[in-house]
Amino acid sequence: MLRLSGCLLPVLWLTPLALLDAADGKRESKWNGDKLVCATCHEDVVKAFRPTAHGKAMEFGSRRDVECASCHGDLAKHMETADPTLAFNPGKAKPDAADETCLGCHSNQKAIALWRGSSHQMASIGCASCHSVHKTNAKGQLLTKKTESETCLGCHNTVRKAMMQRATHLIRDERGMSRMECSACHNPHGTPTEKLISANSVNEKCYSCHQDKRGPFLHEHAPVRENCMSCHTAHGSNNTGLVKMRVPQLCQTCHIQGRHQTVAGRPNAMWNINRSCRQCHSQIHGTNHPSGNILMR
Repeated sequence: MLRLSGCLLPVLWLTPLALLDAADGKRESKWNGDKLVCATCHEDVVKAFRPTAHGKAMEFGSRRDVECASCHGDLAKHMETADPTLAFNPGKAKPDAADETCLGCHSNQKAIALWRGSSHQMASIGCASCHSVHKTNAKGQLLTKKTESETCLGCHNTVRKAMMQRATHLIRDERGMSRMECSACHNPHGTPTEKLISANSVNEKCYSCHQDKRGPFLHEHAPVRENCMSCHTAHGSNNTGLVKMRVPQLCQTCHIQGRHQTVAGRPNAMWNINRSCRQCHSQIHGTNHPSGNILMR
């Protein structure tokens, strides 16, 4: 109850939640018929499957009726003979055939819209290559491995190497735990951009976190506007700031000559030590300072 001007008013906005909870409590289980027949032989599979999102959709209903036959095909002869070859097994089928089974329900999802023709689909990597249908991992994800990162790293070994380097992108902290999953930047089911980046461009994805680098600036650094990957590597580096190579070597890939010597000189030269070029040119991503034409302020 709320008190307003000395009066007690009922809190009406709680009512829909209470009604929803009551409705959930009265939902009837559809775990009957053929589902119980399947459980007589596949008890362990059914026990792991029932708490999953697929299992709940089968038990309590969804936008379409889900049965064991939805994925495994006509099971009448299989139940009569117990012959495993008479049941379609997406996990053992060719990727395209298994994918069509999954897309029968999931094709209308936005994240799946660009699956056909994606780099994974063209490489014959199917849904069952990464996803587990009957059980979840420790995080409740329908994945074949314990974590999302381990699922991706099963193929992308070069990324595993990068994740073990000194500077990482929150993918791996000092305890070896992941704070940011691969799907934070990539959509494995297909995108219109390169490297399955889930944004209109690499820079747009970077700006979603690094908004201070977006600009536009009064004085801009051309490589920054073109592509963040011109200087940085996303998955890990042995250099501070995830840069591809040590500064000043990185700067020297473009700035070989200028107002002062930029090539390697004495070991204690001021542009070779500490922050190197950034000792003076600190606003390397761009600046709005009227006198910042050479990115010094």
